[in-house]
Amino acid sequence: MQGLQIRTPANAGSYKITTDSSRKEVEDQEMLTPPSTPARAKANEQFPSRRSLDACQSRVSELDFTPDLSQAQLLGEGVWSKVYSIPAVPLNSSQPGRPMTPPSTPHKSTFASSQQYAIKTATRSDAAAVFQAEAQILTYIQNYDSSSDYVVPFVGVCTGTSSPSLLFQRADAGSLESLLESSSNLSLSATLDLFLHILQQLTHGLYFLHNTTNTIHADIKPANILLSSTACPSTPTARYADFSTSFVADTTPSSHSGGGTYSFMAPEQLSRDPEASTPTYASDVYSAGITLLSFLCGGNPFASMLNNGFRLREAVKMGDAMSWAMQEPAFENRVEQLQKIWEERGGEGKILGLVAPALRKKREDRIEAGAWCGKVDAAIAKLNKAESVGLGIRC
Repeated sequence: MQGLQIRTPANAGSYKITTDSSRKEVEDQEMLTPPSTPARAKANEQFPSRRSLDACQSRVSELDFTPDLSQAQLLGEGVWSKVYSIPAVPLNSSQPGRPMTPPSTPHKSTFASSQQYAIKTATRSDAAAVFQAEAQILTYIQNYDSSSDYVVPFVGVCTGTSSPSLLFQRADAGSLESLLESSSNLSLSATLDLFLHILQQLTHGLYFLHNTTNTIHADIKPANILLSSTACPSTPTARYADFSTSFVADTTPSSHSGGGTYSFMAPEQLSRDPEASTPTYASDVYSAGITLLSFLCGGNPFASMLNNGFRLREAVKMGDAMSWAMQEPAFENRVEQLQKIWEERGGEGKILGLVAPALRKKREDRIEAGAWCGKVDAAIAKLNKAESVGLGIRC
């Protein structure tokens, strides 16, 4: 990631991120029912670094571990699972203190108390296949050395639990959703810093998923972007999480890969045509665009329709999320103020222009992840060049 100068105003301080499950009922109403016969996904390009997902199937780490969840902190819950924080870490005997890499054959591991980890446990009897598929694709992704820069590290499958459970390194600074909900407590200058930082991280992460691993995430939204603290409070590490609906392009998605959350889905995904509704690279780009637009606005672009499923679906189908967002006076005012700060710092063009190419209605018109990275990097580089070196604080 290229150097981004981050301002830390005296009144910005640190921000508080909390886990809030108050919107679960609304999200459940938005959730699509997985199709029973998903169509085959088609890749737009053939990438040179393609690796076999099937080859990773036998290398998923098995962890002989039974966590005590009676006193564990609940971090969140979704359609298939609940996620808890636990004080346990698997030890790598060759490199103590570091997460294990997937072994060539399944094996048992031992644990010792160290730092906080997160365990994802199934809440439905039919979730076993979902967990197995997620463990498999995460193991596949982690075959790439830079995966931990963009994806929350996966440790392995816990075999000592009564229901399927997956262990991850815990992202200790909450989610982008919780940050979004608390962002009104930040100064606008700090908000702009965070937006640019997270924008660059997420676009680079999407490029990694699409162009390096050929993976379609299929459910990008603020709740599935997890944050980890760094030495600089204003620059948390943002990484993709929840690969329960993900699949490798040019493979047949499993039956649960058609799900998603209405307000973060691309217009074509609401089509009755299975070929059009199957997640693609382009739908991932759109979902990432809506996610970043939400952070810019300070709320869901379709906020006024979240309690009316029919109106919400029709609005999503129109493919004009920015217009809907700007109908909210609070959203429009926040974007205008951020635009003013952007221009004062020397930013070029409209700040909404950094996400607009991802939000085009027709998927063939949307920007690809690589081009999006280039656009964002160029805009931030110009901004950094325009600013006086003395105004930026590097952590």
